[in-house]
Amino acid sequence: MTVVCRYDLTLGLPHTSRRGLWEPHLLTYAGHYQWSAIASAIGRPLSALRTVSGGEVYAAFYFIEERIPGHTPIESFGLDATVRFAVALRSFKNIAVEGQVCFDRADRLPADHVPDARDEAHPFIRFGNIFITPVRGNSALRVAPPANADFSAIPPLPNDENPYHLARAAKETGSLGLIEDGWPPIGHAFEFLYELDADRDTNGAGLVYFVHYVTVMERAERAMAEDGQLPGGERSLRHRRIAYYGNADPRDTVRVRLAAYRDPGHADRVGLRASLDRQQDGQLICLSEAIKALV
Repeated sequence: MTVVCRYDLTLGLPHTSRRGLWEPHLLTYAGHYQWSAIASAIGRPLSALRTVSGGEVYAAFYFIEERIPGHTPIESFGLDATVRFAVALRSFKNIAVEGQVCFDRADRLPADHVPDARDEAHPFIRFGNIFITPVRGNSALRVAPPANADFSAIPPLPNDENPYHLARAAKETGSLGLIEDGWPPIGHAFEFLYELDADRDTNGAGLVYFVHYVTVMERAERAMAEDGQLPGGERSLRHRRIAYYGNADPRDTVRVRLAAYRDPGHADRVGLRASLDRQQDGQLICLSEAIKALV
């Protein structure tokens, strides 16, 4: 039986940028509602989770997919809009949790709406969380099932539908499957360095917050556009996949390798492939592929 948690957010100045709702802000709140839904399902706050030996456990994001229809772009949600999020969870044992999140204006998303990955009427996000514990700070994390939580209230996630497999395959191939072979490149490979800020870029667990890596990618994309390697004008997200493989120390520097491609089937769309690694040891942090419309 599918259990859906629903949350309404009325947008104000803290939730918006110059263009309206911004992707990192969207993921901040959608991710928070994902965590809230997990906490509700297991009957305790995630900050209370512990390993058998008493170590802290966190529900880290390892996969994100966003599908945004052209008729409801993220930036169309502006000040004073009430956005409704519907979150449905599935769990792979007590190791990983998948969240399917549908969102739209409250007057467009029925109160009884159940998220469905096949539904193209509303914007949709798929989250993959895995439980980890820090071993030696941010840069060394280990899978750690919580010993003090009951996941029986969450419907099971079949192993063959677990996004972990997609993330693992992408680490081997370098592709998340959105940008197809044969798409012509735009410009040349672009590199961007971002120095992490231990106050601005961390969360309450002391880890670099997953959304800030999206912000880093957005900064790199803007720098690439300012360098004249992307078509002029704004770009609006239509589809993105992100696979996370690690984290960085809050005092480290992140290197972004960014490549752009033309979508041969849509003259008004571009593909962006990003790879992020940490300067400390060159370890891969995450991969991303995004399809954006030129507006």
